[in-house]
Amino acid sequence: MPILPLGIPTDLDKYFYNREKDLITLKSFLNTLNHDVANQMLVTGYRGVGKSFLLKKLLAELPDNILTAYIDMSKIFGIQKGRITEELIMNSLLEEMNESLREDMDDLTRSYDIVKDLIMKIWQKKFDFKEAGTAMGIAIPDIKDNYEKLSKFVMEFPQRVVELSNGKINGFVIVIDEFQLIGELESPEAFFWLFRSYTQEQDNVSYIFTGSTSASSDIVDKINGIKGAFGGRMTQYTVDPFTREESEGYLKERVSELKFTESGLNRFYKCTRGYPAYINSFCNTMSGDVEYDDELVIQTFYEKIEQIAIMWTAVWATLSGKEKDIITTLIENGPLNWSDLLSKVDFSNKTLAKYVNIIKNKGILSHSGKKYMIDDHMLFAWLEYKKERDGFYPP
Repeated sequence: MPILPLGIPTDLDKYFYNREKDLITLKSFLNTLNHDVANQMLVTGYRGVGKSFLLKKLLAELPDNILTAYIDMSKIFGIQKGRITEELIMNSLLEEMNESLREDMDDLTRSYDIVKDLIMKIWQKKFDFKEAGTAMGIAIPDIKDNYEKLSKFVMEFPQRVVELSNGKINGFVIVIDEFQLIGELESPEAFFWLFRSYTQEQDNVSYIFTGSTSASSDIVDKINGIKGAFGGRMTQYTVDPFTREESEGYLKERVSELKFTESGLNRFYKCTRGYPAYINSFCNTMSGDVEYDDELVIQTFYEKIEQIAIMWTAVWATLSGKEKDIITTLIENGPLNWSDLLSKVDFSNKTLAKYVNIIKNKGILSHSGKKYMIDDHMLFAWLEYKKERDGFYPP
C-alpha cells in the first residue's frame, strides 16, 4: 500500500487533488500583474488543511514572465529559537527573492552576484561598506544594523527587478508562509504598515501572506481588519478542508487498497474532519488486509494517535510552559471566559493576555461567544489521550 506524504512532496502533481477551482481563483488574482495591477492576498485556513501545498503548486504553475519567492516563517522562528526580528525576516526575504534571479536573463546576472555578496555580509553583520554603491539603482545599506535602509532595499528590490527586465518579467509574487508568527515581533502592526507603504506604489509585486490561523484571528485583524495596515483591501481567501465526499474520492484515488464499511468511512471522516494532513497520517497507519468499520476505525485511531497527530507533537515541543498551561487548562475545563481562565492559571492578567495572544496567532486557540477554546480537534484528542494513558501531559 502506498505511503502518503506527511509534508509537501517534491512531486506536487502526483499528490495534487481536487483543488483546481482554488488554483483558478488564485491565478485570476495574480493575472492582473500582466496589466500592471498588483493584488495583495491573505490566504487563511487551519493547520494541516493544505495551504502551503496549494501555494507551492500555484507558484510552480505561474508563467515564466512571473518571478516567485517563498519564505517559511516557521523555519526562521525555529532556527532562531523563537527570537524573531524584523531584520531576520528582511534578510530571508531578500535571499529568496534574489534566488529567483539565478537562472534568469543576462541583464540581471550582475545584480544577482552583487546582492548575493550583500546577503552574505548582512548575515555576518558586515554592514560597513565604504564604497557600497547600488544594486539595480537601490542604495545598499552602509550603516551597521541600519534596519531602515535594509528594509528600503528589500522592499524596492522586486519592483526594480521587473523594471530592469526589459519587458521579460511582468511581475513578482512573494509568498510569506506562517505569517502569523510575525505577531511575535514587538510591533507587528508597524511591520505590516511597512509592506503597505511600499505595495501601494508598486504595480508589479504581489505578496501572499498565508498562515495557520482562522480568518477572524487577531493577527488577521492587524493586517487586514478595518483598522489594520491594509484596511480590508487585501484579497482574502480561505482554504477549506475536504468535504466528506471529497475525502472519499481522495481515498479511492490515492489508497484504493483501503476498505471501509459505510459506517467506517463516516467515522474516518469524523476523525480527520477532511484535513489532508490528518487523512494522510491516519491512512499510513492502516492496512489493506482488513475492512474498517466504525469500531475498528476508533480502535486504530487511539492505538495510532501518536502517529496520526505527529504534526502536533512537533508543534507541542516548541511551545513555552505558559502556553502549554493555558492549553491544558482548557482541555480539562472546556471553553472558559477570561475571568474563569485567569482564575485557573498561576500567572498575572498581563502575562495571560500575552500568551493567549501568542497561542491565538499560532492557530491553536480561538475566541467565540466570549469564551476561549482549543481550535484543533486532533490536538485536543491527542492531549486528552496522553493524559488518560500516562497520567500527565507531554512535557
